[in-house]
Amino acid sequence: MRDLAGIRRFELWFAVGAAFVYVVRRLNEEVHRIDRMIDLAEKNRVPSAIIWRDLAGYNHTINNNFPLIAGVLFFLAAWYVFHYLTLPNWNNNDTDEKIRLYAGLSVLLVVSSVTVYYFSKLQVHFRQDDARAIIGLKVYSLYRKRNVLADAIGLGIFLVAYELLCQLGYYLHRKARQDFRFISYLVWVPLYGFLVIFVLAATLPETLWQSPFREILLMLAIPIQVYILQAYVYTAVLPYIRSFRTADFLGRWLVGLLLWILLSAMVWGARTYFRYPDSGLNNALALLTLLGAVIIALLRRTSVKEKVALQTEVSQTSAELAGLQSQINPHFLFNALNSLYATALKENSEKTADGIQKLGDMMRFMLQENNRDRISLPKEVEYLRNYIDLQRMRLDETHGIEIRVTIQEPDRDVSIAPMMLLPFVENAFKHGISLRNPSWIFITLTLDNSTIYFKVHNSLHPGPTNDPEKEHSGIGLENVKKRLELIYPGRYTLAIQASEQDYFIALTIRF
Repeated sequence: MRDLAGIRRFELWFAVGAAFVYVVRRLNEEVHRIDRMIDLAEKNRVPSAIIWRDLAGYNHTINNNFPLIAGVLFFLAAWYVFHYLTLPNWNNNDTDEKIRLYAGLSVLLVVSSVTVYYFSKLQVHFRQDDARAIIGLKVYSLYRKRNVLADAIGLGIFLVAYELLCQLGYYLHRKARQDFRFISYLVWVPLYGFLVIFVLAATLPETLWQSPFREILLMLAIPIQVYILQAYVYTAVLPYIRSFRTADFLGRWLVGLLLWILLSAMVWGARTYFRYPDSGLNNALALLTLLGAVIIALLRRTSVKEKVALQTEVSQTSAELAGLQSQINPHFLFNALNSLYATALKENSEKTADGIQKLGDMMRFMLQENNRDRISLPKEVEYLRNYIDLQRMRLDETHGIEIRVTIQEPDRDVSIAPMMLLPFVENAFKHGISLRNPSWIFITLTLDNSTIYFKVHNSLHPGPTNDPEKEHSGIGLENVKKRLELIYPGRYTLAIQASEQDYFIALTIRF
């Protein structure tokens, strides 16, 4: 992170220095260009009176210096807001309001940059007769709404392309081993080499979408479109493909198609300054971007599925070990057997047999069912009930302990990853029951046509300072969180609220 902070500081100072050098160079070049035009007009025997009459409405400071300086400053501000405020908040999953605010401000600054430039800038060129002889100078403005919009889109493409390359450079810098950090130079050297050449030698045309910048913008726009579309297909469409007959899935596809049409229309419109001539090439490029986006999203999903399968297998093994260690561990078995022994002395067989059967069912579940990817929800519920009943057997609920369980019996074939619910109940009994203070545990499990709703609310009591399981506290819950992210990405919510007196979890899983 320290290295990245240094890179980002360098970027800021480079951007400021590059903007300053470019502005100074362009101001100097424009002064010399107009002086040469006046000299050339006079050499072509154009009277000075005509030359100065043609330039009567032109103020070099207001019509050249100010628009260039203001336009560059606005664009530099847009880059700063997008690079240092919008993207970091996006990557940190900050509030949507803040992200929208910064993104909107970036767009506003880009549009302001182009608007101020076009509104104040006056172009100076030769006036020529039919024989192309110089007969004077002409001053004109290119301020048009479609020119402003087209060039704002062009500058936005440059801005987004720069950010994508920067994010790639950051990623390579973070992921590469210490002795392979130079691999990120494959991004930084060409990027900053191009920027240095541009600052020192290149000049933007009067309107941005002219050769050779038009070809450069198209080369940048196509991968940006593919990147945006594949991200949408991967995150908003493919996870819901199992429910392809639902209105929700159809709506997601329609939104994706509208996004594709909008992006294609923006690039096509900007390229033609919204005159929309022959559409053959544009249609081909649009279809190419859509096809490329879908293929990349499918490849990503296949790759992630393989990775998730491997991680799930490792996580499942860890969960089984953690389960044996923190749930069906020697301490619990010892307490359960003690409870069964005391019950046998007291009631002579009925509860003892029931308790032994429940314990046997739990051990059978751990040995036979827990190593599967999915089990039926009724089996998970049965295991959950057995665990709760065994815990109840060792507690005296008449002395300030209240355990309330509401479980809706599944009426359809629903599958769930094993041991996904029990860790929350185990945690409730571990931290929610005190033999000295009033204690309570409320457990609720319901489901509808598509979702399982599971809630656990319990009192909270500090454990003993010499608790032998203190080092392993929270292992079960952490494993469940990892498994939820691996097995149900984008299909679950887990809300946890804790205070000094109580602990509450609410878990929803879309099956």
